[in-house]
Amino acid sequence: MTPRAVAGVPLRAAAPFGAVVVALAVLPLLLDVYVLNLFTLAFVMIAGALAWNWMGGYVGQVSFGHAAMFGIGGFVAARLLLATPLPAPLAWLAGGLAAGIFALGAHPTLRLRGPYFSIATIGVGEASRLVFTYWERFTGGASGLSLPIVAGGKEALYLWALALAAAAVAASWTIRRSGLGLQLLAIKADVDAAADVGVSATFHQDLVFAISGAVVGVTGGLYASYFSYIEPNDMFGFDRSISFVLMCVIGGVGTVLGPVLGAIVFVLLRQFLLASYPQLYLGLYGLLLILIILFEPLGLTGLALRLARRLGHGGRAGPVISPLASSAAGSPAGPEARGGGKGRAP
Repeated sequence: MTPRAVAGVPLRAAAPFGAVVVALAVLPLLLDVYVLNLFTLAFVMIAGALAWNWMGGYVGQVSFGHAAMFGIGGFVAARLLLATPLPAPLAWLAGGLAAGIFALGAHPTLRLRGPYFSIATIGVGEASRLVFTYWERFTGGASGLSLPIVAGGKEALYLWALALAAAAVAASWTIRRSGLGLQLLAIKADVDAAADVGVSATFHQDLVFAISGAVVGVTGGLYASYFSYIEPNDMFGFDRSISFVLMCVIGGVGTVLGPVLGAIVFVLLRQFLLASYPQLYLGLYGLLLILIILFEPLGLTGLALRLARRLGHGGRAGPVISPLASSAAGSPAGPEARGGGKGRAP
C-alpha cells in the first residue's frame, strides 16, 4: 500500500464520520423528549465504552473496576457544580482529571496480568464504593446529591454527549492506527516480548489507564448532570463496571467501532430489561456475556465480518485478540493470535 493510500484512509473515513455527527447534531429538532434522552444516554455510554476499550481491548487488561473512575468523576463534578459557579463542562473536565489521577493511584494493580488484574480491579471498585458510600459529607451517603439543572436543558446535554462520543471515536481511531496503538497491541500479545524490543509496559499501561479513567470520569460527570441526581451505589456499583465490559463484548473488544454498536444495543436492551425483568436483568447480562464469549468472541463486529466474508466481500485482515476469549482459552494470546480463531477485524 502506498503512503498516499495510507494517508487517505483517515481522510476518506473523516468525511462520512463528520456527516453522521452533523446529522445527529440536528436530530433534537425532530425527536421527542423520550427518544432524545435515549440518544443522550447512548452517547454517554459510547464514550465510556470506548475509553474502557483502550485498556481492556488495546492493552488486554480487562478491568472490572472502571465504576470507581465513573463515580469519582461524577461526584467531583457534582460537588463543583454545587459549591462553585464553574460551568458544567469545566466541572466535568475537573471530574475527569480527578478520575485520571485516581487511576494512576491504582498503578500496583498493573503489575498483575490476566484474571489476577481483573480480580484486583474488582477489589478496587468495591472498596471505592464502600468508602464513598460512608463519606457522607462528600457524596451525601445513601441520600445522594441533587444537582442544578444545566443551562440549555436536555438539548444542551444531548449536544455535549454527542461531542464527547465523537471525540472518543476519533481518539480510538487515532490510537489504534498510531505508533502508540502498535505498542499497546504488542503488550497485549506478549508483554515480555514487547519489553525485549524496548516497549515499556509499565509506562504505556499507566498512560492508557490514566487516559481511560479520565474519559470515564468525564462521562460520569455528564451522566450526573443528565440525571440531576446521583448516589454512590448507582455510580460505584459493580453492575456499572460490568456494563462497560458488556458493551465492548457485545460490539467487539479491541475494535474501533465495536463498542459504539455495543453501547447502542446495551442502552436499548437495558431499558427493555429494566421495564420487563427488573429483578433478573443482571443475571440476563451475565448469561449474554457468557454466550458471546463462547460463540462470538468479537461480538457484533466479528459476526458482521464473518457474514461479509461468506458473501465474498471480506478480505483477510490482521487478527484482533479478544482478551476475554484469551483468558477463557487459558493462554496469554489465545487461539486468535495463532491465526485459528474466527474473530478478525481491521
